Formats: sequence, C-alpha cells, structure tokens
Amino acid sequence: MATTTELWTYDKYLTLDDDTRYEIIEGDLHMTPAPGFSHQYVISKLFSIMERRIDENREGYIVPAPTDVILSDENVVQPDILFIARGRRGVIKERGVFGPPDLAVEIISPSSHYRDVHVKKDLYERFGVAEFWIVNPYMKSIEVLTLNSSGQYELFSEGCLMADGKERVTSKVLADLSVDLTEIFTESFTEE
Repeated sequence: MATTTELWTYDKYLTLDDDTRYEIIEGDLHMTPAPGFSHQYVISKLFSIMERRIDENREGYIVPAPTDVILSDENVVQPDILFIARGRRGVIKERGVFGPPDLAVEIISPSSHYRDVHVKKDLYERFGVAEFWIVNPYMKSIEVLTLNSSGQYELFSEGCLMADGKERVTSKVLADLSVDLTEIFTESFTEE
C-alpha cells in the first residue's frame, strides 16, 4: 500500500485514473493493489449468500467493491461489500454512495490488515456505519460488530472454523441472516 503526503480531497480524487483502486483516509491517498485470489473467492461466496437473502426480502441494495463510499471530503473508501437499506436509497448516486452504508464488509489481506481492522473500523464507527464485518480468510473467521447506543462498536457475532469450531455468524442489520462459515471458507489457496 502506497500513501502520499499531500492533503487529498474528494474533488482531487475524481481526477485519478479509474483503472487503479484508491481510497482517501483522513486526507491521505492510499493506492490499493489488486487483491489475491483467496480474497476475491471469499468475497464472491459471501456476496452471493448476502445478495440472495437481501433480494428475497427486498431490503435494499448490496454491491461488491469497487464502489466509492464518500464519508466526507477527506474520507473516501471502498469496502469489499456494502449494503444500503431500501429506506436510505437517497445516499446512492451514480458516482458512489454519499454517506455511510448500513453494513460494510472488509476482507483482510496481508497488505491491508492494520488498515481494515483498526483504521477503517475507527472510521466506520465514527461515521455511523451500523454494522461492520471483519472477514479473515487466513484464520477462517468472521467478526460482526454493531454500533451500541453510545455509537461504539461492540461484538455482535463471531465465528472461527480454526479455533472454536463456531460455524455461524449472524447479522443485526439484516435480521435472520445467518452465514455458515463452511460455505465461505470452502477452499484454501497457497501463496506462490
């Protein structure tokens, strides 16, 4: 991940090449390399399960990355998966989502671990993303964090196939969504 030292805003961000993935966090520009196969495989599995559930209940809109989420002029991110409730459709514009999604998912990669687990978690919490999923393909785990009445994230659900054998996680935002981790982490791929 490369960063710059000048202050970046959304207007400057719009001048960048669309062929490269970038995010702005607190005015710092971050270039994000293409994710690995395991990362993309996990996204496709989880997205498929979530999309089917959301479509069945006509609850809103779900998309995979890359989609810009403009939290502020100096904070533009691209969660791996994001969900907007039907009643909040107004935040969706052609260029991206202007405001916090109701649910954001980050799939951890070796190059993004700290940023996803700490920096983006704090950012999502501060801007009021109601639910944040941290998915770790290497540990075969998922943590579901939800905002409490004080606006702080707390653990709502977690599962880890490697450690505790808990095979399901649930969502608070998407009531009745239960994800079987064995469906998400069906394959492992080695580094070459």
